[in-house]
Amino acid sequence: MDIQLVQDFQEFSALRAEWNDLLSRSSADTIFLTWEWLYSWWKCYAGTDDALHILVVRDSTGVLVGILPLYRRLQPWFPLKRIKILRLIGDGSWDSDYLDAILVQGCELQILSSVWQWLQSQRSSWNLLQLSGIPRTSATSKWLKDTLENKRAVFSSEDIPCLVTDLPESWDEYVASLKPRFRTKVRSTLREISTRYNIGFTTLQSEAELQAGLETLYRLHEQRWESKGADGVFHNPAKRRFYECFSRLFLAQGWLAFDFLHLNGKPVACQMCFRYRGTQFLLQEGFDPQFAPESVGIALRAMVFKKAIEDGIRHYDFLAGLGRHKTQWQARLKECQTISLGPRTLQNALYLKVPVAVDALKERIKMALPAKLLEMHRGVNAG
Repeated sequence: MDIQLVQDFQEFSALRAEWNDLLSRSSADTIFLTWEWLYSWWKCYAGTDDALHILVVRDSTGVLVGILPLYRRLQPWFPLKRIKILRLIGDGSWDSDYLDAILVQGCELQILSSVWQWLQSQRSSWNLLQLSGIPRTSATSKWLKDTLENKRAVFSSEDIPCLVTDLPESWDEYVASLKPRFRTKVRSTLREISTRYNIGFTTLQSEAELQAGLETLYRLHEQRWESKGADGVFHNPAKRRFYECFSRLFLAQGWLAFDFLHLNGKPVACQMCFRYRGTQFLLQEGFDPQFAPESVGIALRAMVFKKAIEDGIRHYDFLAGLGRHKTQWQARLKECQTISLGPRTLQNALYLKVPVAVDALKERIKMALPAKLLEMHRGVNAG
């Protein structure tokens, strides 16, 4: 196999057609590995010291069979010391889930082994490989497990829970599957707002509407967080640039599902989702906190679910993170993980293991502290 290192942005841009064709032939096929998503991410988030490090693998006939979409980041560590970490493009901004290597089906382990050998021969250009958000069911996870079991690398791992709701063929069937108390909540919420307000449920359709739709999302999201005394994510200019970049590309591909709930003509809640290969992925949402008593978030999600079911969507993916606002919609667990690995050096071992040891010590202190305080309290009372 021939492995090529792509470090030039123009070369990355030129891979678009081949990239998405390979993705369609890969078991890792997901919206977050499309060229459109990763191109937009790199264009908007890459730091001045970040460097593209995409590994492109071709077979003996020149056909593209694998892509490991990486970039190199110099991570501060000790004073005057930085670690060279290879990360998946899309990792580092809390936008992307289900990142992975893109590999033609049937040759995954062979390709990954070749890539690992190539990386081992390029030790001077990197210290650690960090693969974030890899689904546990992916071929990459299997390869990682075999590699780490053979003790050829130092590593650390972290579990990432994601939640997905499987959608039946009808709205009535789905509502009937909800737990009784929440089923009643959904029905009563929809009934009450339809009685009190003139309801509008709209989906963004054209690029001419896009900027206004994004401004509505920014405003509603920020209002919600300001009501909690915190800043929303859209205070970050790079975040806004990213949304404006990928949303145009996704809209042109027919992947964008951007829905709004209006009450008496006023937008009070919105969701930005993607539709890809029969799954609707929730990226971001916002609602006007003044309408929280009307449960407009629940109302909008119910409308989005109903529309998705009617359009033949079979899964609604909440992505990473747990919470009652997700589980009450009959969501099931989908496990992912982040694994960092590299050659067995003292520097790598310290970088990976020291934070784990510190976190464990903090947990032991938290567990011991209440007992110590209780003993002190008893001593004061006895005195």
